[in-house]
Amino acid sequence: MKPADDPCTDYRALVRTSYDQLASAYAESRVGEAHPELEWLLTRLDDGSSVLDIGCGAGVPVTELLAKRFAVTGVDVSEEMLRLARANVPRASFFQSDITSVEFDDSTFDAAVAFFSLFHIPREDQPRLFHRIRDWLKPGGYLMCTLSLVSETGYTEDGFFGEKMYWSNYGLAEYEEMLTGIGFRMLRTTIITHGISEATYASLEQHPLVLARRD
Repeated sequence: MKPADDPCTDYRALVRTSYDQLASAYAESRVGEAHPELEWLLTRLDDGSSVLDIGCGAGVPVTELLAKRFAVTGVDVSEEMLRLARANVPRASFFQSDITSVEFDDSTFDAAVAFFSLFHIPREDQPRLFHRIRDWLKPGGYLMCTLSLVSETGYTEDGFFGEKMYWSNYGLAEYEEMLTGIGFRMLRTTIITHGISEATYASLEQHPLVLARRD
């Protein structure tokens, strides 16, 4: 781990470029089935509901499962990931962008999901992003996302599927305070693993998965 404190480095560009390079290897490493906890969300949505998938990657397995019942919009910073996603999940709509600069009308989506993506965004930008997600959701809409257990300032690691990667996050307690403070009600929280095949990435990494509802 190295502190991400170089003023000459564009860490957002680093994330985009690295995921372009590792897209195929990462997609192949994903486990074949979505986390069973996704049912917490599926049982609360009607068929045809609109769902935003933030950091959708190659579309498997989460986007693929969602698109079987819902109208899914996937957003990812990596164009190579989206090339795979369009092939894997032709029923969904995809576009390339940094989620912090996307514009959607208020009350567009019934739900938003973000699996293993928010921690690539500088944490100082995350509170505003949660505000925007809240606005994009319809009243009563749901947010399901993976977060982090402990607070960590920005850092990079070499060797993430052969590439350098950037991470930045708050801890779970800070996220819960952040979400409830802007009008989300926490419904369920659990701990899940990273969703990558152990044969590829054997770390015992753990992440909180939360389901929240916009009041």
